[in-house]
Amino acid sequence: MNNSPAIQGKPGQLIGIGVGPGDPGNVTLRALDALQSADLVIAPCSAPDTEGRAEGIVRQILPDIECQRLIFDMSPGETGVQARSRGAKRAAETLLAPLKEGKTLAFVTLGDPNIFSTFSLVAREVTKLSPSVEIRTVPGIMAFQEVAAASGLNLLDETEKLFLVTAFEGIDDVKESLQHPNAAVVIYKGGRQIGRIREALEQAGRLDGAVVGELLGLDGGQITMLEAITEPKISYLATVIAPPLRKKGAH
Repeated sequence: MNNSPAIQGKPGQLIGIGVGPGDPGNVTLRALDALQSADLVIAPCSAPDTEGRAEGIVRQILPDIECQRLIFDMSPGETGVQARSRGAKRAAETLLAPLKEGKTLAFVTLGDPNIFSTFSLVAREVTKLSPSVEIRTVPGIMAFQEVAAASGLNLLDETEKLFLVTAFEGIDDVKESLQHPNAAVVIYKGGRQIGRIREALEQAGRLDGAVVGELLGLDGGQITMLEAITEPKISYLATVIAPPLRKKGAH
């Protein structure tokens, strides 16, 4: 971590850093450099005494790093949306003081900071409070890339398309995406809806070849065929991939 004093009068920087889905080996050299250069590392969590997954990944590669935890409510539904909005505003207010001092803050997040990330909510609120703060991101490997690699799944070929949707608040987007046979459908945050997702894939003729990954890089983590999941008990952050419908013999 950077211990040099911040430059007075210079606006601070807020950097969203993607640390991958779980395995610390997926943290890029660029992300590592940004973490070590920052004045302060910010880690989202569900409670003050609970280590979030992004923080846990960072600590495996930088055991002595100091992290400031920020609490976020990730409940689904309208109540959850409001809670996340309030959490982002509180986080922005907390970060404003060091940013006004010209410090560089590294906000760690699972996967990539520009896709379904808490970071974007916080960055938006910080910009409202202090437009002079520089916002930038360091991209990270995403869970669906890890699932595809570990399962040997060739995700896309030639003119095939990719739909990336969430089942956070239902599966309407999942059902619509499955109607495109030339597209791979990646479903994030599918744990609470896994039974309905499986049923939707089966009805669309897309269950064969679909894979699911959960707790990637953690104890109890698994990547398996979705049809092998007999009990709908799976982690909230589970990732499901339904590959495109291809002609027999195509790879």
